[in-house]
Order: sequence, then C-alpha cells, then structure tokens
Amino acid sequence: MALLLLALAGCAVQPTPAPEPAATPAVTGAASATVLPPISVKPRALPRVAIIVSMDAPAYNDVARQLERRLGERATRYLLDGKTRATLERSAPQQIVAIGLEAALLAKTMALRDREVVFCQVFNHVEHGLVAPPLRGVAVFPSFDRTFATWRALAPALREVLVFTGPGFEPVLAHAVAAARVHGILLTHRSVNSDKELLYQYKRISGQADGLWLLPDNRILSRATIQELMSFSLRNGKQVAVFSEQLLRLGGLFSATSSAEEIAAKVLRRLEERGRGAEDDGLMFLQQAVVRINPVIAQRHRLTVPEHLLSHVVE
Repeated sequence: MALLLLALAGCAVQPTPAPEPAATPAVTGAASATVLPPISVKPRALPRVAIIVSMDAPAYNDVARQLERRLGERATRYLLDGKTRATLERSAPQQIVAIGLEAALLAKTMALRDREVVFCQVFNHVEHGLVAPPLRGVAVFPSFDRTFATWRALAPALREVLVFTGPGFEPVLAHAVAAARVHGILLTHRSVNSDKELLYQYKRISGQADGLWLLPDNRILSRATIQELMSFSLRNGKQVAVFSEQLLRLGGLFSATSSAEEIAAKVLRRLEERGRGAEDDGLMFLQQAVVRINPVIAQRHRLTVPEHLLSHVVE
C-alpha cells in the first residue's frame, strides 16, 4: 500500500511549494500534534466535620473513634459540655455528627441549610423531631431481619413476640413487624407511658406470647424494671431477646446489638450524600447485628443451638 501511494504521488502534478517556516521541526512517520499545556485544577476541599459526643460512654466513644479513623484531619471531636455550642460557632464546621440524644438536640439548633447534621445512637428520635432536613440519622437498632432470623433459628416453634416502647415509635416498629413476619413471627407492639404500665401490660398479656423483645427505651425502663421483667419471664417460660450482652446474665436468650463499625460507615454515607439529593432523608437502618447466645437459657427453654450459630454462644 505504501509503494502504491508513492507511485500515485509521483504521477501527480506537484504544486509550487510554499516557503516553510524556519522554526518548524521535521516529523517523520506521524502527523504533528499540537501539545496544550496541562490545566491546573485546584482540588475541592472536603467539608470539615465536628463530632459531638453526648457523654463519655463506650457505645458513643467507639463510634467516634471509628469516624475519626476514617475522616482523619477533617474531623474534630467534642465532648458535650456548657462551652460546646460557643466552640462550634467559632470553628464553623460544614457538617456535624451528633452521637447520642443530648448531642443531637444541640446540633438540631445549629442545623442550617448549608450545615448538615447526621445523628446516631439516638433511640427516641421521633419524639424530638430529629428527622427533618437538614437533619438525617442512622438507626440505633441492629438489623431487624438478622434479629428475627436468629430467633427463628433458635426457636423454630416461636409464634408471637411482644415488644413495648414509649409513645411515637409506630413508624419505626412497622419495619420490625414486617421483618418478623418474613420469618413467620407475629410481632405485637404496645405503646406505654411508664415502667409501671409496662409491667402491668406485660404480665396481663404475656400468656398469649412466646417471648419478649426488650428495647432500650429509657422512658419506660429502669434497672429495677428490667430485673422484674427478666425474673417474671424466666418463671413463666418466656424467651427474652435483649439489647445488651450484659443482660444475658439476667436470663436473656440472646442479645442483638449494633456494631460501631457499621454505624460509622452509615454515618459516612450520610455525609457523602451532601448535595446529591439523596432519596431517603429520614432514617438509615442497619443491616448487621452482633449476636450473642446464652446456652444455659437455651437449654432451660429446651432449645438446641444450630450449628451455624455455635460461634455466637457465650462461654
């Protein structure tokens, strides 16, 4: 093909050549290309994040440490006290992560259109109106699906479970009711106003149910109430799923808790949604659960721990 092109070129009438620019270098075997200077683009600065911790508690500090590890120099942690608000107003962070209810309530008063707030480790967010733009949250509950899948695997004959909370939890518990139904469990939710009403209602209707799902609602729970609930359940053969591994010692069949790693990961997803018009502006639910099983209580209820759950048994 090259020889053919040369032959055709030799037969063509050659035009009078125009004078060549003196500074043009010769290029052999390729067309000359114009090289443009690189465009300098200044990287966009990532938002600074204030992490407010309600109190010096392990459940809060674990999440804060996970966030600090992932955010690096962008993050500054503050332990909530009387000076926190003034300090935040001076530092003017673009984003705020509030860990715990007290921190979330402070952050709510500082939420502006250009300053987003993500809260976590808050149980009664509904009562305080925390889910409203620009506030968004990550649920405190471990995965509902994992919780009821574990319970069904431990107790194949389980039929109905009771759960009690203070007012305002119907929207959240609707997700739990649906998850329980998937595993063939009827979850009955009752809203009560005090610990005394909780004890009365549970003792009155517990005969219709096989177990109790205990949630950490401090509006209706005290240490004495928890102990009485657990004692009554053991005496009457009721299985109890608890929200803390420490409660297994009081007679819980298994505990399901959230992990600090997953909570932090979900918070980061919320922060990254900034300006993207995320569809879910409410509560982001967790998809994992840390499960611990009490083998003594399982044996007392004549339950056999299946092989795939043996690694979750507490020694």
